[in-house]
Parts: sequence; structure tokens; C-alpha cells
Amino acid sequence: MIDEILENFKNSELCKKPFWYKHVKNIFPISYYKELIENLPNISKYTAINKTGAVSSDYSSERFVFDLTNENIDKLEINKRDTFKKLVGVFTNPKFFNVISSEFKDTINDRIKNFSEYEKKNFGVNNFQFSGHMSLVKDFKKYKLGVHTDTSKKFLTFLFYIPENNDLEELGTALYEKDEKADIDFGIENNKHIDERYFKLIKKIPFLPNTLLVFPRTNNTYHGVQKINIEGVERNLIQLNYYFKNII
Repeated sequence: MIDEILENFKNSELCKKPFWYKHVKNIFPISYYKELIENLPNISKYTAINKTGAVSSDYSSERFVFDLTNENIDKLEINKRDTFKKLVGVFTNPKFFNVISSEFKDTINDRIKNFSEYEKKNFGVNNFQFSGHMSLVKDFKKYKLGVHTDTSKKFLTFLFYIPENNDLEELGTALYEKDEKADIDFGIENNKHIDERYFKLIKKIPFLPNTLLVFPRTNNTYHGVQKINIEGVERNLIQLNYYFKNII
């Protein structure tokens, strides 16, 4: 499965506005995507993200997560276990990490070359080590995510859209650039969610089945999720993040 996923990734266009990213259609083999949809855990298996300690307590209560750890997967029914162990096997394969990151090597190298003192102190300047975190996500009616770049610890962000059909097409991730007229300094290490009025919406990635949005984190990767506000909606996705490991 990994070879087909990577082939789909490599054959997709590398976009550079408002920042470097890839929007990959049909990222998973069709047979596996069907299996994935059929085996998503019930909401009772998920935890409100603002109860996990991973975000501040005032983060939206409309996002629920199921971390794809071996411990959590082993608590699922046998058929579901097999589905998600396959997925974890792909995401933890060094080949997957190396192929994806090499595609963005120019923007990654540029970021490292311009590391802030904070980044140099915490991550070093070469021979980097990385850790990964993967989770299933469900967003509901009132979910909204202000514009942000992600924490500077972030190296690569993957958002796999996994809806059953095309009904939620308008609920994809919004990509922004800073409005030149915005008289505000967001700060290099700023991971706060900022009001949209300081930005120009450049692109919204359609929230369609079997779609991937992936990008390396920089100080300009402004993105967010506009308010869903649709009764009864359930927005399913897989979130995979690779982080720089701290050296101190």
C-alpha cells in the first residue's frame, strides 16, 4: 500500500501559493479507503481534544480525537485493529517520511537556514530527530479554527480528509496570506489563532473523500477552518504531524 500512496503523492502538483503544499486526490488505494470508512470507531471511543491536555482548555469543544497509538488500537474490534495497524505501518515507515520531506526540501532547507535563536537552541542546526503523532479527528457543527501557522516544533502537517461523500466539500482547510495592510506583528513563535480580518483567503482545499493536504510548517503557513455551522455535520479526518525533537 505504501508504494501506491507515495506514487499518488509524487504525481500530484507541488503548489507554492500562499505557501508550499500538495493537494493529493485519491491518496489511498480505493479498496483501503472503503475499508477505512467502514471501520472508523464510534464517537464514544474519541475524546474531546480540550480534555486531552494537548491544547488549551478554551479550545473548541467541537473537536474530538482518537489517538492512533498501539494501546488505543488494541482496544478496538479485531477488524478495526487490522485497518489502523496498516495505516500506522505506513506512517511510521522511514520511506514514507523520507519521500514526503524530500519533495519539500527547498522550503525546508530555507526554513532551517533561517531558524530563530529559539529554534536553534531547541532543535539544533543539523542531524535533526523527529517524532510523529497521528490521530483520527471528528469535528462538529460549531467547530472553527482561527488562522495560525502551527507551533514552531511542527515539521510536517498532513490532513487526510475521509468523508463518506462529497456533501461537505465547502468545509476544507482555508489557506491564507497576511494582508499587507494589517498593522500587526504576529511574532515568529506565535502559535495563537488569529482573526481572519488580518488575512487574505487564497485557497480553500475541497473537503472531498480520500484527499490529502500536506505542507511543511514555516512562519508563513497561515491556515484555518472557517466555522462549520451545519446541523448534524460530522467532519472526519486523519491528522498526522511530524515534530522536531527537542535537544534540551
